[in-house]
Amino acid sequence: MHRKFYCKNTTFSPHRQMFYFLYLCVKLIIIKRMKNVVYLIGLALLFYACHPKNPEKEYQNCLAAEAAYNTESSDSLFEKAKEIYAEFYKNNINTSFGQKIFAESRWTRSLNAKQLELIVQSVTDEAFKETDAYKNAVDRLFRMKNALPGNLYTNIISTDPEGNKIALADFAGNGKYVLLNFWASWCPDCRKEMPELVKLYADYKDKNFEMVGYSLDKEKETWIKGIKTLNITWPQFSDCDYWNSQGAKLYAVQYIPVTILINPEGKIIERGLNPDELKEKLAVLIK
Repeated sequence: MHRKFYCKNTTFSPHRQMFYFLYLCVKLIIIKRMKNVVYLIGLALLFYACHPKNPEKEYQNCLAAEAAYNTESSDSLFEKAKEIYAEFYKNNINTSFGQKIFAESRWTRSLNAKQLELIVQSVTDEAFKETDAYKNAVDRLFRMKNALPGNLYTNIISTDPEGNKIALADFAGNGKYVLLNFWASWCPDCRKEMPELVKLYADYKDKNFEMVGYSLDKEKETWIKGIKTLNITWPQFSDCDYWNSQGAKLYAVQYIPVTILINPEGKIIERGLNPDELKEKLAVLIK
């Protein structure tokens, strides 16, 4: 009589179930009872059925990480939440639930190029490849790679607060280190770190360094008010078109604040440094 194989999580842990399954396989092979091949296949299917993918359950880890970040907005918790979301997407991008979260969650915009590339490479669902969510991700990945350190900067042309045309090329690639800062007056994190950038600019503006701000504001009036309220004195430009701003698209900006540090020759050398990291970097670069 064959020994029955029960797959009850309340009785055995997944590891014990796997070892027991392997034990049965080896035992049946050794005694050469080939008529039990079908039985082996059935056991395998049963074991898999006992441990199906549960994207909804795994998603709870994402929500927990997001809640932790919302409670204490630190860089480390932000990066941790990104990692958890990236892992969830990679594991579940071929399920309808995973695709829905990928298309709708704000955390999708926060992924870095490496994380997004692994997710895109994991997609095998041909129907999902035809969706806007997937196509936008592929396009964003292309633009993110172009804006990574080691590449030449991409020029942005927009207008300053007085309505004059202004370009990033007016500053970058002209012999100075240039910090391109993406921000907006409606962004709490941008406003929080702005005093540190004001001090950084005061310390380095006369030392072969320039800073240029690109705003993702919606309204020109609130943008100009933000510049005055936050004591911003470096050059500013904006399309006042929110996330549809041309500069945000060119540099694949999915969240703000974001900084891009460009060397005197016009090559991007750092992306995403916070004020403390910028201080350390500039202290090394500019003596």
